[in-house]
Amino acid sequence: MGATADDRGVSEFTGVAILVSMTVLATASVGLFVLVGTTDEGGQPQANFTFEYIDQSSVLLVTHDRGDEFTASNLTLRSSDGRARWYELAGTPPNRTVGPGATVQLSSNNAYGSNVNRGDRISVVYAPPSGNETVLETWDGG
Repeated sequence: MGATADDRGVSEFTGVAILVSMTVLATASVGLFVLVGTTDEGGQPQANFTFEYIDQSSVLLVTHDRGDEFTASNLTLRSSDGRARWYELAGTPPNRTVGPGATVQLSSNNAYGSNVNRGDRISVVYAPPSGNETVLETWDGG
């Protein structure tokens, strides 16, 4: 018994349907990997800092609240009136790790060298030995 014209049409349709299904499946797999499977390692550092201003003393307490850990020599607190690295303010070695819970004080009586006043703008800046610096948090005198 030989193949009829109708049999050949069914076989071609089945082959085309399988090829289209495989193409859709492969495309969906690649798309899903690109959207979900990639991770952003080595991106910008992330951290939150809290600020407590003591008006009577013109002092600002800065606390690393949560986020990435940093080497103390790579964190700088700066404004138009003063500038100091975290380790200078904390009185620790430059290679000390700064993590959540670490606190420093900005005042005229330490490495910052200036009173802190309402209206000052003070930034916590991450500046690694190589790479771009990143402003992690800013206090706007409030």
